[in-house]
Amino acid sequence: SDCIGYITGARRATLGVMEEEWGVLMFFMNKAEDKGRGKGQGGSEKLIIFGPTRGRRGAELKVMSGVETKNPGFFTKGVREKTSNERGFDTDRLIFKDDELSYSLGKQGTTRKKLEGAAGAILEYV
Repeated sequence: SDCIGYITGARRATLGVMEEEWGVLMFFMNKAEDKGRGKGQGGSEKLIIFGPTRGRRGAELKVMSGVETKNPGFFTKGVREKTSNERGFDTDRLIFKDDELSYSLGKQGTTRKKLEGAAGAILEYV
């Protein structure tokens, strides 16, 4: 539940920045039967993301990265590499060693941005 506040930000500021970056609209939702089980009790809420496929996936990966920062292992525990042979839009997962990660990020994320541009890909480190 700490992650919900972290991802949302003060007055939705963080969520708004991600929406602007990816051209999507995002809301946290929960079912009526989940009311009262959330905030402060280790609960969770669903995040719904509206927009084009690429924007939705980019925003989802950005949120996953933020959650992983606040709650290490939430998404990465037991994760394995995965490459796709699908045509069109899909997701690949690569596991980097620490030195590979810092190299691929570059100073202030410049290498990551160059790699994204050259490959026409979304690169997000979770």
